Amino acid sequence: MVRLLIPISILALLIIVATVVFGPLKHVNLSTLFSNPSYAAATSPVQMGIQAGQPIDDNGNILLTNNVISRMGESGAAWVRINFRLGPYTSDTPQFYATYDKIVDDLRSQGFQVMGLMSNESWPGNQSDWTENNFEHTGKDGYNSYIDQFGYAFSRMAKHWEGKITYWEIWNEPNAYSISSPGGFYDGNTFIYPSNFAAMLAHVYSQVNLYNHTNVKIISGGLFGHNMGGYNSASSGESYLNSTYDMGVNKTGKFAWAKAAIGTYPLDAVGQHLYLDQVATLNNSGFSAYLDNVHRVVTRWEGASAKKTWMTEFGWNTKSVNENIQSNNLSNALTIINSKSYVAGALWFQIDDNQYNADMRFGLYRTDFSKKPAWTAYNNYALRQTNIGKTASGSIITAIANYYNANGGQAANGTPYDNGGSAFAHQWDFGYVQDFKGGSIGPCIIFDTGHRVQQGFWATYISGNNHALLRFPINEAYGYGAGTRQDFQGGYMTWDPINNVRVYPY
Repeated sequence: MVRLLIPISILALLIIVATVVFGPLKHVNLSTLFSNPSYAAATSPVQMGIQAGQPIDDNGNILLTNNVISRMGESGAAWVRINFRLGPYTSDTPQFYATYDKIVDDLRSQGFQVMGLMSNESWPGNQSDWTENNFEHTGKDGYNSYIDQFGYAFSRMAKHWEGKITYWEIWNEPNAYSISSPGGFYDGNTFIYPSNFAAMLAHVYSQVNLYNHTNVKIISGGLFGHNMGGYNSASSGESYLNSTYDMGVNKTGKFAWAKAAIGTYPLDAVGQHLYLDQVATLNNSGFSAYLDNVHRVVTRWEGASAKKTWMTEFGWNTKSVNENIQSNNLSNALTIINSKSYVAGALWFQIDDNQYNADMRFGLYRTDFSKKPAWTAYNNYALRQTNIGKTASGSIITAIANYYNANGGQAANGTPYDNGGSAFAHQWDFGYVQDFKGGSIGPCIIFDTGHRVQQGFWATYISGNNHALLRFPINEAYGYGAGTRQDFQGGYMTWDPINNVRVYPY
């Protein structure tokens, strides 16, 4: 809902857009696996995130203050999504970068992973600019001067924050409009025709992956899903995403070009926004179906794709439902989200009730900063990511927790995830381990020996029979000749630029 920068109620906005029509198994102890079938079926808890609304106001004042960051941290969130709106800046000026540098650095210093949003507020222009040359009404390829400059600006931002922001969402609710006219004309909100959106994704993806080699991941803009006309596939965003693929592959060729040039269609994940049952108790089956609908488009065009869904916005407004319904809906939604193996993350909208707009009461905190019941519901799920070193039974493996906290915390290690043995600290043949991802070092394992295996050594360690041969690490990786070495209970591994990673069991 980052588009809501004017005093308009979310319920009114939802009514406006009601007519949208585009709508190898790792470290499993085999004896445990066969004695406990549910162990093998464990699903990974999603990455939990949150957002605070506008990061800066129209005068360039930072609204994402340390107090707000502190409340987000208290909630247990691991991710924060930032809309890189220009505010008072005419473009991505040096002052623009300086302002957002402070925001990004403040968040990362508190252990958050940052997701960037490149929206219509990130580059100057209007709807007629970004929908120019659309195939739907002009027969052109969807590319235009706005998309051209938008993509170059994104490339500069992605390179500037490379290493600090890995995931970028491109556009916000491309299928949301307020006006429709006969003949398939749409206007208002952030609507962009599928042919334009396909051109935009191809442009930004090629900028970072083909021309400038920037290490980022692209999430296609959060598709707006609602059920004001009833639950149906078009209102889930399925139709719009399918049209984007169809335009890019069969009509304009933008997706086809990207796949030929880069080896993939121009997105690494799909963003989804679900604002369902905004005045009632959540229809669980409908919420589940909407997730499936959008993911089905990806598998339809890309086969059994590893590209996942990021729920970059969902929420309920206590202006429209009572606080207990908000809390129950949040819990039910997260239960469903966590049951979907293709969902990577869920970001709640938002941390605080709006101080200045009585119609915006989506917060986990009230305007006096007291906690709503939804705070507890959210925190209970977030604890699955923040329970560092904790086993499923609640006991703490001190060596894992101490190592995590003393060696970069969440910023470096990321958050726990299920890589075959549960997201909690768990036994793996020779002792306790816990898996982490999402941090600056990439996927890693922390062991009860008080050491970590990461990066190239991590990939080799979990391959084949290497774990059984090497057992657990007894030190950190250290300089060794022209490369690096790490020692284990049963051998050691080395890396050098000529031989890459080699395993030497005793």
